Amino acid sequence: MSGVRASGGGSKNKNAKESITPANEKLTKIEPHSSLRDEYAIDIWNTQSEILIQRGVMTLADAAILLVYCNSFSLYLESELLITKDGITVVSPMGGEKKHPAVNVRQDALAAMLRTGSLLGLDPLSRTKLLGGGGGNGSGDNEFSEFT
Repeated sequence: MSGVRASGGGSKNKNAKESITPANEKLTKIEPHSSLRDEYAIDIWNTQSEILIQRGVMTLADAAILLVYCNSFSLYLESELLITKDGITVVSPMGGEKKHPAVNVRQDALAAMLRTGSLLGLDPLSRTKLLGGGGGNGSGDNEFSEFT
């Protein structure tokens, strides 16, 4: 029974680089979507889609997630500009100060960017998980292999 591996019971061969995206689904080009909200969103679409295509992980199914990421990025930038211009607080109708509404929009946009960016592998941790990278000494040796 030594050939049977328990679920989650050890690491797979890290030297075998398998693509997580089937070859027939990989895109080599994708035009900016018509629902992008402004030039900032279009710019980030062009940049990030090119990165995902170069990594060989961009599929048509990822386009909707990328759309949300790009529009969230645009909202984040717009909110930052408003906060910079108006300040972090505004005067309420009652005369007191309150948090600028753009602060909440900025936070929501940032949260959406983080979630969708992670799904796409745009942050270092999720990219490592998606692309099968990892630490180690590069020799393929696993310091815990004596326990498997």
